[in-house]
Amino acid sequence: MHKLLALTALALLCSLPARAAVVNCAPAANSFTVLLSEPSGDALPDRAAIERFLNKLQFELDQTRDERWINPGATPVAFRACPRRAPALDGSEFGPALVEQLNDQRVLLEIWGVVERDGTPPTLSAQINYLLVPLRFAATQPDAAQGLPSGLQRLRYPEAGAPPTQDAVQLVSRPLDLDAFVATALGLKLGRERAYEPAHANLCRASGLLGAMLKRPLTGRGKAELTALRDFVGASAGRVLREALADPAYPRNGLLRLQQPAQPCAGAE
Repeated sequence: MHKLLALTALALLCSLPARAAVVNCAPAANSFTVLLSEPSGDALPDRAAIERFLNKLQFELDQTRDERWINPGATPVAFRACPRRAPALDGSEFGPALVEQLNDQRVLLEIWGVVERDGTPPTLSAQINYLLVPLRFAATQPDAAQGLPSGLQRLRYPEAGAPPTQDAVQLVSRPLDLDAFVATALGLKLGRERAYEPAHANLCRASGLLGAMLKRPLTGRGKAELTALRDFVGASAGRVLREALADPAYPRNGLLRLQQPAQPCAGAE
């Protein structure tokens, strides 16, 4: 009887889906970092396929494209593939302690999701999650503003009308989207550090890039969350500008003195 119960319990355990895991992934040294965590889904059927995908994605993002955010000084933004780091789709593991750790490590974004192959003929589709670490961190602080937008943005690919693809890396390595979220996270991070000029420049750049994203045929929750993020980014650019102008340590000839708080991103890209 006990043996039967043990076998039954083992069978039930084996039938349960694998649990998500957020194992440690070391950020880049002397850099801001974007973590590329494992996606789930049937398009990447085994460990070898997952690791090939992550390595190709890191190369694509780190080496073969132009950056449309603004680096402060000589501090680069590096991408790190994170094998076996597989957050749940709802991001439930990212509580205050983990988010604080990532923020302290200068992680700007964590990217993961699900990539699936379906249809006839089969094509690839994906839901990709972008965790904006500085925004999620700000929401955990005692001085958190009311009505902060979601620190977890979710987008589906390909968007309506886009041609199908069989290449998972090309499906998810979206330069416009990635640059918009990196510029957003970088601007928010630098704003809290009182690096006013690069913070303002990145927030204004992010506002323009997010606006370009919103021209796509987005619907539902994804569009609402992206719209709220863009509104917040514009307001944050104005706040950084006001803080700089009120700071006695900000230089008298600082570039931000040429800006007007009522139109904080006038003339910016």
